[in-house]
Amino acid sequence: MRGYKVLIFSLFATGAVSIGPGVAAEAEVDGAKPDYAAIVQATVTGHIRPAYSRMAKASKNLALIMKAACRTDEGVTTPTITKSFMDVASAWVSVQHIRFGPVKDENRYERISFWPDPKNLTSRQMSAVLVKRDATVINAETLAKKSIALQGLTALERLMTMAPAEDREEAVFRCEYAQAITDNLVQISSSVEADWAADKDFPRLLGTPGPENPLYRDHREAALEVMKSLSAGLQFLHERKLVAPLGETLEKARPKRAEFWRSGTTLDALDANFETLMELYTKSGISAYVKSVDERLDKTLMTSYEQALVTLKGIEKPFVEAATDKALRPKMDYLRFLAEDLQLRSSGNLANTLGLSLGFNALDGD
Repeated sequence: MRGYKVLIFSLFATGAVSIGPGVAAEAEVDGAKPDYAAIVQATVTGHIRPAYSRMAKASKNLALIMKAACRTDEGVTTPTITKSFMDVASAWVSVQHIRFGPVKDENRYERISFWPDPKNLTSRQMSAVLVKRDATVINAETLAKKSIALQGLTALERLMTMAPAEDREEAVFRCEYAQAITDNLVQISSSVEADWAADKDFPRLLGTPGPENPLYRDHREAALEVMKSLSAGLQFLHERKLVAPLGETLEKARPKRAEFWRSGTTLDALDANFETLMELYTKSGISAYVKSVDERLDKTLMTSYEQALVTLKGIEKPFVEAATDKALRPKMDYLRFLAEDLQLRSSGNLANTLGLSLGFNALDGD
């Protein structure tokens, strides 16, 4: 995104639509033609900004709780910390599908959560810094310059679920490291939230497409960014969060490949996933438009989202147990089916209904 700042004034001089801070509006239905500008406006004001605000707020709360726990030698594994961690994890999942914009700067996305981690880099690198008592990880400013595998929620979850420290010195170091991680999360999430404000560069570019805009030539291209986020979010949910840990059969399940399995918050994260993707579909105004031209498609999509949420509520064991439980396995497989069906319909029928061709997305090539 560098190099576009000098273009902002000229873009606004054309009178193009800007994405201001006003009340979220749903995309208007203009006959059989979708209002791409309204879809983008509604997505930013009704979905993206509120979600990043929740992420920043939850991160600040976790940082405060972590500091208090460390001051009283409670350590990093208290129920209060676990609950607050779950709040941050759910807030992150609520914006995880937004892979464009300010979160791309300075590796913010990966620094918030380095997952999946197929080579187990977090555990390997963390073991090394804990043995060395590496002082650069106990300060948020220096931690921010370290490997992304040592920052963010993945590293914090690993710290929270380790075996008890062997001595007080190790326990204190772990607490200081955990505090640095939470402080770093506050800085990152607050910066991303701030950079989505109406007067910042990226929202202006997203809302003012044109021939001089280095990112978007027209409102259709900006709306395509939104639609790709929905489709890629469903693809990530299906392939990485369900297929990978569940395996083809119960015998081939690898539940420890699931996101947040160590803290036991996988199902909460999955619930947040389906909830936020449904929210993007509805609050962007896409649902309203689709309902006006293909009510059956809209009903099918909404029913699938709702069925996923109902199914999750009926799974009473942690994900790592449910994945290999013969009685619960049908529900897990149904979740996988719903995620795949939603992804295929969104990238196919839904995109076609909107007049959009998705092409490649952020996950292609991973």
